[in-house]
Amino acid sequence: MTTLTIKTAQRKLRHLLTPTRGRKWRINPKELPWYDRTNALEILANRRKDERLSDCDYKLLHDWATEGYCVVSDVIPENLLDSMVDDFERLWTAEEPFDGLPFFHLPLGPDGSLATLTHAELLAVDLNRRLWARDNSNWRINHFDAYSIAAKSIFENQELIRLTSLIFNCPSIPDSTLSFMYGSAQDAHQDTAVFHVFPPNYIVGAWIACEDISADSGPLMFYPKSHRESLFKRFDNYPQTNLRTANSKVFKAYSDHVKELTGKYQRELFVARKGDVLLWHGMLLHGGAEINNPKLTRKSYVIHYMPAGMNVGNEVHGPFNW
Repeated sequence: MTTLTIKTAQRKLRHLLTPTRGRKWRINPKELPWYDRTNALEILANRRKDERLSDCDYKLLHDWATEGYCVVSDVIPENLLDSMVDDFERLWTAEEPFDGLPFFHLPLGPDGSLATLTHAELLAVDLNRRLWARDNSNWRINHFDAYSIAAKSIFENQELIRLTSLIFNCPSIPDSTLSFMYGSAQDAHQDTAVFHVFPPNYIVGAWIACEDISADSGPLMFYPKSHRESLFKRFDNYPQTNLRTANSKVFKAYSDHVKELTGKYQRELFVARKGDVLLWHGMLLHGGAEINNPKLTRKSYVIHYMPAGMNVGNEVHGPFNW
């Protein structure tokens, strides 16, 4: 038996001995969103006629299909943004904690390591140390819409729901949120790689500027047209296989893959005005730019939208990385 034959037999044996995690998912190209199809612009031209799209809505959809993102303004009232930010900042000095509200990436673990704390655990920390942690880390919270009336009102904003429904060409539902005070300094990534969405790419991210954003504060960075790239080949049973379920080798391979991709596209920074919203495709490479002035805040609110039934995370099998 040749060395090549032995190696082939070993691979087959490993495959047989490796338990299957979950079902086998099969992606039907006919079920992909219209904007991922080869004739997307032809479909859009027909939609413009059939749906009598306004010039503004047509341009938004054209930008979405060709660039992988679009920007809208004057969608969220400024006083609502201010109210949400006030609620956000009061969390650190609140007298009573919110049940079930976690804070991520706080340097309050053993020896200053990053930790996740509940709101009650955070308020139990000495005030000075607590405020130091607030101002010296890229912390974030999820689902602030469950704890702030203003955040919930933005979460349910009807114009954002209309626009994302227009993009999907079917009804859209706000699915999850993230809230930031400072820049994330996060490496480039694709949302499709961290969410379990089926069929793939039925997801829209909305990054909302809650204040005027400085180029030195670590603004959102993104790579126009990168949404045209194919799904990472090691995610061979997506949505079961993605970064949330990947082993360390696949995680590293994805990171190397993304670094290679970012060299193919021009990076842009979203130096937004307060209230500006950037909507992006699930495959668009994006992240947090470098923070040149750590004293500058970058208050922002992120909402992800999907059509009903297309967040299939509850059908995916662990173990999970988060």
